[in-house]
Amino acid sequence: MTTTNETELNQSLRFDQLSDSQQKSFWKQPTPVLVRLTAGFQLYKWTQYGLISPRGSASEYWAPWAPMVVGDIHVPGFTELRTRYQNINGGVGRPQEFMRARSAVTQEWNTMSSLTKAELSLPVWGFLGVCAPQPVTQSEEKSRKVLFIGGNYQLVIPNMTAKHIFKL
Repeated sequence: MTTTNETELNQSLRFDQLSDSQQKSFWKQPTPVLVRLTAGFQLYKWTQYGLISPRGSASEYWAPWAPMVVGDIHVPGFTELRTRYQNINGGVGRPQEFMRARSAVTQEWNTMSSLTKAELSLPVWGFLGVCAPQPVTQSEEKSRKVLFIGGNYQLVIPNMTAKHIFKL
């Protein structure tokens, strides 16, 4: 009889095992922390892409749908963030623009054309931390000196596949 000692996805993941781009997506302070996310935990992101890539992997960059508390860190959820950007002069307000600036996502990486909400099928572990500033564009050298502010909380959950997550 064969026994397996299955662990939850990323349970033993160390920050230095993240890719260089994943590590650089975080501010150094507060230090990103490895957190356990239970089955049923809901996530969201603004994206132009489908949930699962043709290679079978899911995006690793997410935000929590509902507020979450980890130690003394309060991470706002989708509804709370919507209240943080207000319509100015009667404008409609664009959550994508808010999230682009606070999550520091260039147009070259993602048009952020639609909202994707997903739920975890299995418990997984990922790093929670604050988005670091990133260049507004990757293409023009002068413009690379202009930065998106960052500052939003993000979850980076590498190695997910369709067995870990599904679209709502």
